Amino acid sequence: MSRYLKWTAGACVAVLILAADAFLLFLAADYLFPFPEASMHRKTAAVISDSRGRPLRFFLPEDNRWRFEVGLEDISPGLVEAVIASEDRWFRHHPGVNPLALVRAFYVNVRAGRVVSGASTIPMQRARMAEPKSRNVASKIKEAFRAFQLKWRYEDDELLEIYLNIAPYGGNIEGVAAASYFYFGKSPRVLSPAEIALLTALPRSPVAYDPTRNPGSALRERNKVLRQLAEIGVFTEEDAERYAGEPVPEKRRLQPFSAPHFSEYVYQKVSRGGGAQTTLDSSIQRIAGEIAARHIDNLRRDGIEHLAIVVIDNETRSLKALVGSADYFDKKSSGQVNLALARRSPGSALKPFLYAMAIDRGIVIPDTYVLDVPTDYSGYVAENYDGTYRGRITLRYALILSLNAPAVRLLAQVGLGEFHELLLKGGLATLDRPSGKYGLPLILGSGEVTLLDLTNLYATLASGGVHRPLRVIDDGVRNHDETRLFSPEAAFLTTDALTELKRPDMSSNTWALTRDVPEVAWKTGTSYGHRDAWSLGYSTRYTIGVWVGNPGGRGQKGISGGGHAAPILFDLFRGIEGDGARIAMPDGLNLGTIEVCRSSHMLPTPYCGQRDRVTYVKGVSRLKRDTYSKQIFVDKETGELLLGQCIGERPHEARTVTTYPAELVAWRMAEGKSVETMPPLSPLCKDVPSESPPRIVSPDRTTPYRVLNGMPSEYQRVELIARVAEEVNMLYWYQDGKLIASSKPYKRVFIPLEAGAHDLVVVDSSGRSDSVTYRVEKTGHVEVVGR
Repeated sequence: MSRYLKWTAGACVAVLILAADAFLLFLAADYLFPFPEASMHRKTAAVISDSRGRPLRFFLPEDNRWRFEVGLEDISPGLVEAVIASEDRWFRHHPGVNPLALVRAFYVNVRAGRVVSGASTIPMQRARMAEPKSRNVASKIKEAFRAFQLKWRYEDDELLEIYLNIAPYGGNIEGVAAASYFYFGKSPRVLSPAEIALLTALPRSPVAYDPTRNPGSALRERNKVLRQLAEIGVFTEEDAERYAGEPVPEKRRLQPFSAPHFSEYVYQKVSRGGGAQTTLDSSIQRIAGEIAARHIDNLRRDGIEHLAIVVIDNETRSLKALVGSADYFDKKSSGQVNLALARRSPGSALKPFLYAMAIDRGIVIPDTYVLDVPTDYSGYVAENYDGTYRGRITLRYALILSLNAPAVRLLAQVGLGEFHELLLKGGLATLDRPSGKYGLPLILGSGEVTLLDLTNLYATLASGGVHRPLRVIDDGVRNHDETRLFSPEAAFLTTDALTELKRPDMSSNTWALTRDVPEVAWKTGTSYGHRDAWSLGYSTRYTIGVWVGNPGGRGQKGISGGGHAAPILFDLFRGIEGDGARIAMPDGLNLGTIEVCRSSHMLPTPYCGQRDRVTYVKGVSRLKRDTYSKQIFVDKETGELLLGQCIGERPHEARTVTTYPAELVAWRMAEGKSVETMPPLSPLCKDVPSESPPRIVSPDRTTPYRVLNGMPSEYQRVELIARVAEEVNMLYWYQDGKLIASSKPYKRVFIPLEAGAHDLVVVDSSGRSDSVTYRVEKTGHVEVVGR
């Protein structure tokens, strides 16, 4: 082997050994001084967008930097080419450091006697962003090492994408996506040559070339870059000349600020990080906002400060619109509080779910007669909105008129705990106390719900009884998490009742607003103390909820769901669906019709006279046999009731009579209404003492009662006592038309003595009654003056 070949081979071996040693040294250093990976993926600003991807609102990360993540495929190829050509033309070929550029920079800097050229590659610039330091030889060496690490760990396109997402672009703007939006109002995918040139120049000196602070410097540098890019073939000379005349942006674009309450709600749900494309329909949101603005002045004239609106798509359970208050910027009345998420009393708005549940239990059908009379539940007596009672009424009209007394009675029958559990399954998570804490008034609003949750539960009725969680993120995945709360039949029968327009809390002016309302099912609610008013309704397509009231909980006399919330609901259906809103009749319902007695709406007996046909749920509804119509025997001569053996001892005839529940009889008698009663028992029937009516024995007609001034009222009471038949298990006492007690015959009942004349009525569990009128004087005694 010649000496030349030996030297050549030796040199190659030496180079390989040195290269291997250098590589091993690099690996050791890489292990000992790893690259700060956390700096590679900085937290971005959250972009909340509507269902079409249009931004609604931005939220800054903790470092207050506008930074939006974007993939390389969504960045203009011209910008990518320009950055590489301008900043690091050998980017795809060097290992992180460009040796030729280093030699050139060293030579230029030595000749200039100062640093005028840095030879920084894109990886070196990225390294400097990760660990900012003063510019000196030591920092350059460290940048070079970090650049090697970056090239070792990442593919070229990955590294370029990371760089373009965090490069500084002036002020608190980082990355091409944020720069494209705030300077040009567009995506980085569709940039012009002038815009590409400016974004290429800005990272070199973000302060000096910031167009909003130094527009002259920014314009000059941009045009300089335009010419340079034309010289190396990125742009044509014609493009460079033409775009050089365009001005630079001298102010930033304003960030979007649509649906602020909704955007904040979604931002909280995504854990205050990243962004989300939501289900919000901007056109429906705009309509809802306009209608809210149109109604708020009228509401405030009535002393009502705010409102909230929710619109949900029934099929997907997508939240389409949310208005959290009348004015987000109204600090005086807490406009930034999202009232659609506030815990408020729903008033009567929970009644449809109780009625649907009772239908599914087979307890009732829409035509079941229910009692609308005052009923005492351990001291609690439910009163209706209008302060009156109707005696008895069908379940359907009890719901239409939103009567409280029948609802409380039905809840006691269905079970408070079971109903509370159903509401929790339906998403009313704010009912988070034990059911006993709410008591029977739960059906009248003793609990607290949010408008958002309640509207979604109404959407369950609209969906035939199937409950689904609310969707706010449009992830393209169909919502399969569903629970059947009600049968299709119960949902339909309840919906059918709710399509009736008339409501007890609607004024004549409100009635005028319903003339052209689309065919929707709807319900109102007004909370105790006149603090909250609700109106919720649904068509086949959408469910809408409206709340009006005062954020601080201040009551307002006269506020009502029908008078204040319902007009907004109607306007929303008009605005969103126009004449297209309908309630579709479901197919395949397991419904039928059955014959019942007209007087009782119970199954006929031989003594039932007139009859009707009513709708029921096959295999579910449990209708009882009629107990109203009875056959009795009366004395032909006296008309008195005959029972037992005395029937055969006297000339008699059969007669059919109608009797009513004892509570209804008691209420009617207390109201002074006529009541059909059984004929008196013949005195010849001495073997049937149990048929005797009750007789009031206290207050005693001969005992004086004296009311003394200064004596505590608990010591000035009178006991209510009635002599009753053995089979009687309940007594109902009314005084002056009001229920004052419901008790077992053996239970002692006292009432306070009050000056004046009082009408006292007692009715036993068989519907028999007695009454007295008594008078109490402060210095006199109780005097029985009539029976």
